Amino acid sequence: MSLALSGLGLEGTAWAQYEDCASKQLKSAKATTSVSIKHDGEDYTKADTRLVVEVPKSWRLAPDLLLNGDTERYRAAMRCVLRHPDDPYPYRDTEWRPWPPKVTIQKKSITVEHRAVTYVDAVRDRDFGPWRITVGKRLWTLHLARPPALDKAWWQEITVDLGGRAARSVSPTPTKGPVNTQLTWTQEKDAKPPDVRIQIQPPATKAQAALASERPWYLVGSLTLLSYDLLLFPVLLFLVRRLRDKPVSSSPTPEEEATRRNLFLWACLMFAAVLAFEVDDQAPRFLGDHEVFMWWPDHRVAVHLVISTLAGGCLILFGRPRRAAGAAASLAAAYIGVVASAPGWFGLPADHWLSTENVADIERFTQTWGFLWFGLACGCLIFVWMVGVTASLTRLRRAVDVQALGTAPRGDFPHWVLAVCAAVAVVLTAMSIWASQNLWKQQSWLSIGDSDDEYVRWHIAELYNNLAWLPSDLPDWFHYWIWWLSLIGALVAVLRARAEAPGASPVNPGPTELLVINVFYVAGIVPTPGWVAGFAMWLVSVPSILLALYLLLALGKPRSVLARDLIPGMPLHSVIEDSDRGWLIESARTYRDLHAQLRRLEQGQQDGIERAQLEQKLDDLHRWTPPGATVPYTGAPLPDSVDSVELALAWGPRATWWHNACRAAFFSALIALPATAVGLWVEQIRGPLWGDNFNERFGFADLLTQVIGSQAGWAGAGFVLGALWRVLPGRRGPTKALGLSLVYAAPVAGHWVLTKAFDQFFGNWALDAALTLLILTLTGVAMDIDTFRQEGHYWPTKAALLLSVYQLRTASVQLAFFVAQLVALVSIWQQLKGNDPMVLIQPKTPSETSGGGPETGSSP
Repeated sequence: MSLALSGLGLEGTAWAQYEDCASKQLKSAKATTSVSIKHDGEDYTKADTRLVVEVPKSWRLAPDLLLNGDTERYRAAMRCVLRHPDDPYPYRDTEWRPWPPKVTIQKKSITVEHRAVTYVDAVRDRDFGPWRITVGKRLWTLHLARPPALDKAWWQEITVDLGGRAARSVSPTPTKGPVNTQLTWTQEKDAKPPDVRIQIQPPATKAQAALASERPWYLVGSLTLLSYDLLLFPVLLFLVRRLRDKPVSSSPTPEEEATRRNLFLWACLMFAAVLAFEVDDQAPRFLGDHEVFMWWPDHRVAVHLVISTLAGGCLILFGRPRRAAGAAASLAAAYIGVVASAPGWFGLPADHWLSTENVADIERFTQTWGFLWFGLACGCLIFVWMVGVTASLTRLRRAVDVQALGTAPRGDFPHWVLAVCAAVAVVLTAMSIWASQNLWKQQSWLSIGDSDDEYVRWHIAELYNNLAWLPSDLPDWFHYWIWWLSLIGALVAVLRARAEAPGASPVNPGPTELLVINVFYVAGIVPTPGWVAGFAMWLVSVPSILLALYLLLALGKPRSVLARDLIPGMPLHSVIEDSDRGWLIESARTYRDLHAQLRRLEQGQQDGIERAQLEQKLDDLHRWTPPGATVPYTGAPLPDSVDSVELALAWGPRATWWHNACRAAFFSALIALPATAVGLWVEQIRGPLWGDNFNERFGFADLLTQVIGSQAGWAGAGFVLGALWRVLPGRRGPTKALGLSLVYAAPVAGHWVLTKAFDQFFGNWALDAALTLLILTLTGVAMDIDTFRQEGHYWPTKAALLLSVYQLRTASVQLAFFVAQLVALVSIWQQLKGNDPMVLIQPKTPSETSGGGPETGSSP
């Protein structure tokens, strides 16, 4: 709608400056309101209010409450009941409404029920429903701001729940209250409504969280966010040096060199991008606070356009796509540069911001189709990034197929992919504008509407100003996903190149490969949750991950099946080869058959002669006798605690550790599909989240990235399980998966401790950890079944084969393990069904963290 307004320059009619609510007729109205403040279990203090107003049918505007929400008569009536009727432009970006006001009809009255929620995440007044919270540095004031039209109504009951913390001051004295944190005011009919005002002192963590965007705390917040990258970057540099100094063979292959070079360049590029984007967000406010270099804060949109375009260009230089893609991206970048340097050519303001006070600028903007030209610049910016990202990912993928040493891989891709990049750019830009319009409706839903020319100008200015933040928001959103996915791709490419290099060990990953796998799991797969007082606690999560992974490998690797000695000083993994697979499978099958005969003998109580024969056969199987075995290994007894079945399961379904990793990743990706659907519902869809997603600039894209990210993360976890299959402790797949799942759960457990210590929001991490355990467990079972896939035609079902492999006597333990996981998942699911998801009312924009740019939400 706003595009049509900006293009056609439509203007409405004037609106009367005063609106008569017939307040005298509302004297017989009844009103009740309640507000509940919750500190515990939240990242920010949550305030939830409910207002119920019962108006008589004789009120002149009562029938208008029953009309459609898009009608001006409905909005006028609601302004009388809920807001200030003499303000035709009410705007609130501090409250969130889970649903529109509910209107019900009684015999003699009409009732309006209005619910609103807010989160105190900044030092500013927060209006929600009939209440206002004035946020100070340490003390907050809660005030009942009654709608003027209801001043003479009967306010039957006012209830305040302070969330378990007594007030610092209360005025007037409450009528009743079971405790001093739950206060109630009741009034007799025709009595004057109380002017409720309460001063509260929130917990220190919640007060600090509200101050996180204030000076100087916003710099501290930036440093905590950067601390993770500051820690990871030298680790990646060390890893690159280790790869250079420790090639698989004496001469590195072209694939090894290409993948190592890609990892080094990508680490440098992304670290520079992280620093640049963080400075780009915080520099305008920092410079404005010190009144230096003021042209940057005043022209930050142009700066964002240029910096974001340069960042996309760096991605293109790294990817080195073919000429057609490079030429198209260059043309798009050139157009962005013209818009940034000469906005007047396109009817845009000199500083790229529209002010409702400057009518001439808005009229010129609409007449010259300025919204269209700036939207095209945003689309070109997204296109540049899409080409750069696609070329970069393609280069990382092709690095494992380099044929000659010194030849740099290119990020070439077909022309149809270029068309897809252009289509995605158009869709994302359109969805961003649509989200801005949805957010506008959410925040200005009671404003007078398009019948007023001032409202039309205000609407156009706010919609454009919201779009003007896209050049700043795009890199912050885009680089997180591309950084994470590309890091996974670069590390996997390194592992593949080294696994396929001449002389590489097919049995176990070497020390350097093990280091790459550890970095891959810690940096790319395991979560790092934790927020306290508005600051990210990366440095709390990472040590717990490293400690858990170190304990798993240091204590578990010597206890793995293949680490047991066949002869003194010669572990099984140094003797076994893939050519022994046939002997392993046949021995395991014979072993299971003999044990089945033994169990039948015990049940039939046969004599000991046949039993002795069976035991002798089992003793013969407990020796190393594969075809081609040589002295001193041939005939050597297997370790006491290792039988043929366990040896086959420890080897896994594929010939090399790399192929085991790929196989486990495939199983995990398939098994994770239902879990991804559950995660999508929990994180993006349940309750009010579905509608709230489409108020966010990249909310629609987040639905897709949620699916891609979940699948990639769980496939990566399965990849690590398969790569470490032969070194993890445990005799069965589920046991191996348990150890790796405990590493995954370590930071979640640390986050839980933080949430309990500081009353923070724990979120859905329990469900995530439980799903990961279930997915890895099922992946381990699938790997065990796949190990004996040659026997599949002997068994009616895979479950029957599994019971045979697991020897039935331990099947009850495995079944109990699965049941325990399912019970935990059901319990977590029941909790999720009963809890509302946390929804931040206003999206985090650079204006809130860096303080630059014009004020948004101001009425004309």
